[in-house]
Amino acid sequence: MPVPRSLSDRVKKYTAKYNPDTIKARLSQVQQIAEDRFIDATPWIVTIREATRNILQTAGVPAGLHAVYYSFAMRAASKAMKHTGETLDQILTGMMDRWVTAFGADPAILEQIANLVKTVRG
Repeated sequence: MPVPRSLSDRVKKYTAKYNPDTIKARLSQVQQIAEDRFIDATPWIVTIREATRNILQTAGVPAGLHAVYYSFAMRAASKAMKHTGETLDQILTGMMDRWVTAFGADPAILEQIANLVKTVRG
């Protein structure tokens, strides 16, 4: 039977696990990798954001509703960084269904954004 951890046990573990010197060393070891990935991804993300803006303006979507579509575009871009092909298509289809149901987004505009993300990703 497991023994419940007390508050003092949790504080001790947190203090030992998240030692500032250890964290600083870990982050400095991967800093260059993180910077390189950021530099590689930033132009791609900016391209998607700007093209999404163009889609929304062409479709006549009021500025107050843009956030719903930007959130979809950025989440889709995030998924496209990790997935391709049929897997990405299924993920985007599920996301489109969710955005239509939960946020009342226009499925035709979401489809355009999804195609944009797949095209830009290559």
